[in-house]
Amino acid sequence: MKAFFLSLIFIFCTWSLFFIGKGIDNIDIMAERYKRALDAGANAASRYRAYNNRDMLFDQGIGYGIGAEDRNNVPVDRDEAVKWFYRLFFRNLSISDSEERDELKKYIPMKALILYDRLMIADAHDNWDSYGPDGQAYTIQYSGRDYRFTLSDQVYDPHNGQWLMAEDIGLTPEDRKALVTQYIISELNGFLKNRPDKESSSYYEIVFSLDDIADEKLSGINGVNFFVLCEGVPLSSLNPYKREEFFAYGIGGSEITR
Repeated sequence: MKAFFLSLIFIFCTWSLFFIGKGIDNIDIMAERYKRALDAGANAASRYRAYNNRDMLFDQGIGYGIGAEDRNNVPVDRDEAVKWFYRLFFRNLSISDSEERDELKKYIPMKALILYDRLMIADAHDNWDSYGPDGQAYTIQYSGRDYRFTLSDQVYDPHNGQWLMAEDIGLTPEDRKALVTQYIISELNGFLKNRPDKESSSYYEIVFSLDDIADEKLSGINGVNFFVLCEGVPLSSLNPYKREEFFAYGIGGSEITR
């Protein structure tokens, strides 16, 4: 009889571990599926057509198109970019039902455009106004003064109304890039941390390399990019002892070029 009960305990523990393990496997599988779909969607968002409509430029004219910096200034139709992201994202997940798509959209809390002179972020409802109707310029304080930075070495001095080069205010190209990258990282993480209607208790930390020449693991911000984070629809852990839900989050991004 004792051996019988021990056998039952062994079977129960084995099946419990099996279901817990299956829950973990499901999260890993969905995370990988989301990752592939996010990359495909981000790639579509960054390459859906030729970006040559100069009417979409902000502050076009002085300060743009000076020498090599011109290639960094890429006009983007943000709503079209998001549409194309969704098309490829859902296609890769084989989701055609509109209600299922709308449900998953609630768990994509951030779509961001890292532009030449500003950052734009849309929330889970594809609302760009939640961060700022026209985005936020890279206005950063340096040496006690505010400057508007760009993804190139061009810097705008609002006090004098002049475009300068980073070296004119005592910054090397490497220091300028690190300063702008830290600003973008802070803004992205702040948006995620303060987003409303958080169903998960997860806090995400976006990281880019400040010096991707020396960093072998992380990539840096070297141009205009489309960036997205997806939590995914919550998954049950299948834990027989405790009801839990997990999020198979993933990120995707792609550089937008001419």
